[in-house]
Amino acid sequence: MENLGGTAFHAIAGMLALLFIWLVMGNRQIGEFTSFDFLVSITAGAILGAGIADPRIELSRTLVVLIILALMQVVISWLTLKFRKVQRKLSYQPVVLVENGQIIKANLRKTKMTVEMLLGLLRDRGCFDITEVELAILEPHGQVSVLKKAEFQPVTPRHLNLSVPPNRVMVPVILEGDLQESVLARLGLSLQDIDNFRRQHKDKIDGVFVAFMDQDHRLYIMPADVREKNVFLH
Repeated sequence: MENLGGTAFHAIAGMLALLFIWLVMGNRQIGEFTSFDFLVSITAGAILGAGIADPRIELSRTLVVLIILALMQVVISWLTLKFRKVQRKLSYQPVVLVENGQIIKANLRKTKMTVEMLLGLLRDRGCFDITEVELAILEPHGQVSVLKKAEFQPVTPRHLNLSVPPNRVMVPVILEGDLQESVLARLGLSLQDIDNFRRQHKDKIDGVFVAFMDQDHRLYIMPADVREKNVFLH
């Protein structure tokens, strides 16, 4: 029983240290990790797993190694931000795969990608005719960016010299009956305005599932009792 308690404590402390490392890495998707980021993640996970599985490994040793990895991550991140050469060495660079409708065979080989894989990635980007492509670039995170030739790009209001209203950004101000006062404040409402809003809608707030507000303080309410109409079911 004592060993189980020690193992549980080891696991919790190790996971907290691992969470700290992830926070140090910053708010990025896995596809945006550099080679060093992956190395740190895999090593940290292996060290934590070994420490949990083997009771002979002291918790202090596991934590020290995880802290060292976190410090290394901080230093390497600083170097990549400060020095362009370090950033180039530790991360992948964009590679042009298609230019003016022609596949760059040498770059395709460099990225270990087949023609079928490339065509599949282009289809994912809504491009089924490679001759329409001006540029296709494999980005460091593994996605392909596609720029179509000018004659194949969709027409926009700017092309037609049309004046259009700006986009509305709707933000949630009520979530499951809970008024988000901080969001209302960021939308420019004063404390008095928020108090007036609460009094004006006091009978409705509890029954609101989600309510959105735009920059002009227009409100869009979704009630909590909406039911599916089963239109598509037979």
